[in-house]
Amino acid sequence: MADRIDPQRFSRRDLIRLGSGALLVTATLTACTSEGSPGAAQASKSAAPPANRPLESPMLAEQVKAGKLPPLAGRLPEVADRLVVDGPEGLGTYGGTYRGGCLGEGDDPWLERLIGYEPMLRVDPTMKTSMPGAFKEIAANADGTEYTIHMRKGMRWSDGQPFTADDVMFAIEDVYLNDEVTATGPPPLLLANGKPAKAEKVDDLTVKITFAEPKGDFLDNCRGAIWWSVNFGFFPRHYLKDFHPKYNKDYKKDMKERGFGEFLPYWEDRIKWWNNPERPTLHAWIITDPLNTGDRVVAERNPYYWKVDSGGAQLPYIDKMEFAIIQEAEVMVLQAVDGKFDFHARHINSDANKPVLAEGRQKGGYRFTKVEPTSMNRMIISLNLCHKDKDLRDVFRNKDFRIGLSHAIDRQNIINTAYQRQGEPWQAAPHRNSEFFDEQMAKQYTEFDVNLANQHLDKAGLTKKDDKGFRLLPSGERLRFSLDLTTLFPEWANAAELVRQNWEAVGVEMKVNPIERTLFYDRKAVANNQHDANIWAGDGGYRVEIEEARWWFPNGDESNYATPWGNYFQTRGEGDDAQKPPAETLKQMELYWQMGREPDQAKRKELFRQILAIAKEQFYVIGIVLPTDGYAIASKKLKNVPESYPDAFLHLAPGPANVPTWYFEA
Repeated sequence: MADRIDPQRFSRRDLIRLGSGALLVTATLTACTSEGSPGAAQASKSAAPPANRPLESPMLAEQVKAGKLPPLAGRLPEVADRLVVDGPEGLGTYGGTYRGGCLGEGDDPWLERLIGYEPMLRVDPTMKTSMPGAFKEIAANADGTEYTIHMRKGMRWSDGQPFTADDVMFAIEDVYLNDEVTATGPPPLLLANGKPAKAEKVDDLTVKITFAEPKGDFLDNCRGAIWWSVNFGFFPRHYLKDFHPKYNKDYKKDMKERGFGEFLPYWEDRIKWWNNPERPTLHAWIITDPLNTGDRVVAERNPYYWKVDSGGAQLPYIDKMEFAIIQEAEVMVLQAVDGKFDFHARHINSDANKPVLAEGRQKGGYRFTKVEPTSMNRMIISLNLCHKDKDLRDVFRNKDFRIGLSHAIDRQNIINTAYQRQGEPWQAAPHRNSEFFDEQMAKQYTEFDVNLANQHLDKAGLTKKDDKGFRLLPSGERLRFSLDLTTLFPEWANAAELVRQNWEAVGVEMKVNPIERTLFYDRKAVANNQHDANIWAGDGGYRVEIEEARWWFPNGDESNYATPWGNYFQTRGEGDDAQKPPAETLKQMELYWQMGREPDQAKRKELFRQILAIAKEQFYVIGIVLPTDGYAIASKKLKNVPESYPDAFLHLAPGPANVPTWYFEA
């Protein structure tokens, strides 16, 4: 079987949602994949470009003329290997500086979303279909044990050095399979039933990866886009080998000179492209003013970027990306209304801010574009099922306790008060538009019923109360715990306060504990396991249901209700902090591992449905509200921004909407 990345037909709804340019996108994707000639210019829905249309930015043409850069043909891949990408409004023009904002060092994901979307395989703008990305093709054999990576001839890093099989081999053997660099062991993408893959350089542009057993999820997981995803196109060997123990025996000298006492923080510092302007990348823009210094982040066009539009012009269209470092989200709102952002969809685009931003559209010169949530919940409450305190652990693990708390929550009041009447009572369950939607799973225990809540809490054994009416633990101590939440999302504090009042009414004392995000993560980290309970959003309910499985069963540090069980899954029980979960949870883990070995997509989905069925029965966490569509602001002068796009951090949205095709109207 040659398991190529075949494009699928978009639905009529998708075409309408994406706007008229979607037809153009579809045609381009077909050319990129099935014809094997991505560089062949496709018939554009736009009028034919003028004969004298420049095919490279004037600023680069000047450098070529001055002898500072090779001619365009020497900077792009060979014609047949160029990746052709068009935006929904067609061909653009060169120039301009994008103006954006960023909340500082902890907000690097926003830079990733706009600059760093270059996975091995991409997803289309609707996130339904896999397509070629940094690699021209990844072909699989019949039983899914062998995958062959075909690279683009002539593709280069941002410093002009060739991107070749040596870089891929470096990533696999010297990074992911090197326990000094990847201390947590080989990533799941390179494991089949716990056994690591073997990589072989076939020629300068071809690498073959072989597994001892079928690896059915390999292609799906080659679409990871966030910087800690496995990406064989992330590590420029010619640059990073100078910081690698295998290639530089004196690396510790450099490490100390840069102020690092341990290797891993030093390595991380070298590979974080937004903080290290020296590091070559495959991105459309390269950092010149990093995030960790100054009051702005600046990135300028990559002269060796490897994508072109269907008119043959090198992308990106925009010369420079600038992000002002802003300390407060409220200041961001004011700057947005003043028209200082060309596009933004983070921190400010809440329901509460929507009236203000809507009123400011004319003054600010921007419009709204729809952001479709792939999340299935605005906030999920996790009780720590692996709490260090036995009394709390026993109570939290009691399903009747969790059901009782769920029935005690007046979700409609939360929707009306904290979410501007936007949303629907919902548990941690797939989105209504998901192919895995289950009405019963979504709605179970969401009815606000104080009597029913008290019945379940009594059934959990919490029948004794103190003189204040609060329920007592078996030890005789009052049952009390804190609910951690980050200050990054203010609406969570408002909603949590309402939950606190609801729970107090049924005799459960909970304290809302707003903390900074770093501390939030420190407390819930598996090695610390210090949190009683916490709140996070319901990532993974639509279009990324299988890849983003944190709420269906404990699969890692983001499964806030049981990080030691998640560590058991990640390390197959070998981790220092791993705790063996109960039988039902172990069965989910076995099913997910089985999915990884299963190349048949229909069978994989059936296995996933079994995992969901167990999640429904276990009722690990308490969901609150199904989110409605969100929004972003986009300058009226900025073109090729889609009218609507799905939002998923796993795919760095709006990255799949092809930011390098965005341009400013002349």
